[in-house]
Amino acid sequence: MPRITRFKKTLVASLFVAVTAISIACTGGGSDAASPTSIPEPTATAITRANTGGSVVTPTDVVPTPPATDVPISNPVADLTALEVVKAQEQVLIDLFEDTIDSVVKIETRTRSGGGGEGSGWIWDVDGHIVTNYHVVDGATAIFVSFFDGRQYDGRVIGFNSEADLAVVKIDPEPDDVIQPSDLGDSSSLQVGQMAVALGNPFGQDFSMTQGIVSAVGRLLPSGFSRFSIPSVIQTDAAINPGNSGGPLLDIDGRVIGINTQIRSESGSNSGVGFAVPVDLAKRVVPNLIQNGEHSYSFIGITGRELSNSLRDGLGVDNTQQGAYITDVSGGTPASTAGLRAESGDFNIQGELVNGQFDGDLIVAVDGQDVRSMDDLIAYLALNTSPGDDIVLTVLRAGQQDLVVVTLTDRP
Repeated sequence: MPRITRFKKTLVASLFVAVTAISIACTGGGSDAASPTSIPEPTATAITRANTGGSVVTPTDVVPTPPATDVPISNPVADLTALEVVKAQEQVLIDLFEDTIDSVVKIETRTRSGGGGEGSGWIWDVDGHIVTNYHVVDGATAIFVSFFDGRQYDGRVIGFNSEADLAVVKIDPEPDDVIQPSDLGDSSSLQVGQMAVALGNPFGQDFSMTQGIVSAVGRLLPSGFSRFSIPSVIQTDAAINPGNSGGPLLDIDGRVIGINTQIRSESGSNSGVGFAVPVDLAKRVVPNLIQNGEHSYSFIGITGRELSNSLRDGLGVDNTQQGAYITDVSGGTPASTAGLRAESGDFNIQGELVNGQFDGDLIVAVDGQDVRSMDDLIAYLALNTSPGDDIVLTVLRAGQQDLVVVTLTDRP
């Protein structure tokens, strides 16, 4: 996306110049090292002269540099009016839309009963694979895919994963058709406050764009189709409505960071709380859907919970301790085979421990990475492991730290 990159580099460079100028202006007096007019003297170290075949310049060869004088520093940002700054941001969003909209599609479906629905999707590769939500194409007997330029294709589902609410639709473009895959970002490095842009077809309003921020990361969200939840979900306040499902959530560089999937709303329309499947999960799931039509997740076989103050007291750890406390180990599972231990007391309906023995294992790390809660462990398994892999759990057991090796299997 050259326009975005070029504009952003100019803006960042201008901001750097502005900050530098402010820093210099605020320095005032002080030592020469902090002075804008100070130039370090050449040292006695030999300096390699450029473009002389590696010849060496001695200190006596160096021509003394005259003292610098105060020179006005150009500051493009400081010269901009408030309106021009707003227009600059506006242009970034305009360019982002123009550079990415050809990678977004509208998906219409028909069912055997004659009903239908609408959603969104985005181009995975030049072969015509399109990523969308499972719930967009669930039960569809006919699928129609439309591009921003008016092209339309018949589509077919070649694989889906209801646990992540992901599906892959295939179209068959002609050899000379231009298919523009989306650029993929990195959802693991997202920070709250980053700009987020949603593209899709809300309420049938084709190829719409909304903008907000990343409101939260690391959410655990029920998929609605499985007893297992989607890990590391992105929360955003960018407006997401029915019809946005399956469309991309983009960062400011126009890279896909998530797949818009759900909203939390009493009215059924946007209330500023939307959720997107992280693209890092799609990177693991989608290739398997394309190749095999399905995706398998790792399974460990435990139930756990975060630490409460009463649990910390019972376990004899301080109030800063975090981890996933094992409340149940299912028989015949990897956890049972590896000898992981669950709390032998009972939990009431509110989740509080009754007649606690405080004899369960507290998982504090997996493969050397800290575990703060069960959400962390679930996310690690989904995003970093496959069935058959061995993982090393660091557990606190009876006040002692132990390492437990677990061989993962397929989810039942």
